[in-house]
Amino acid sequence: MSRSADELEHDVEASRERLDQTLGALQSRLTAPGFARDLAGLRQSSRTLNEGFGQLAATIRAYPLPALLIGAGLSLLVYDEIRRSGRGRRPVFEPGPVARRPDRDLPENERARADRRLDEGVEESFPGSDPVSVRITK
Repeated sequence: MSRSADELEHDVEASRERLDQTLGALQSRLTAPGFARDLAGLRQSSRTLNEGFGQLAATIRAYPLPALLIGAGLSLLVYDEIRRSGRGRRPVFEPGPVARRPDRDLPENERARADRRLDEGVEESFPGSDPVSVRITK
């Protein structure tokens, strides 16, 4: 179903009028009085915001325990969300898979070396000039 040329022309004219109104509103805001009006609106909204924060502070002073519990609950919710999402602190260096060997296979744990180190430790702990005679056996 096609629309008549008159209907299309009427729609185009309506769109032009809306566009002219929008451009006029933008131009009026870009003038010095428009900026002043916007700043006054910002000042009024900041006053309203300050009054709201003042009322919030007064309520917190009047009821500190419920405010503390609400804050703790919100903090726990935020902490849990951060922990679950994995956006928490991560180590800078994440080591790759390490080949695990039993301790007995490590070179520093060879039997002969361990015996030699034990002997050295005994000699340091109990020098020969010590008047107390101690005998340690392996």
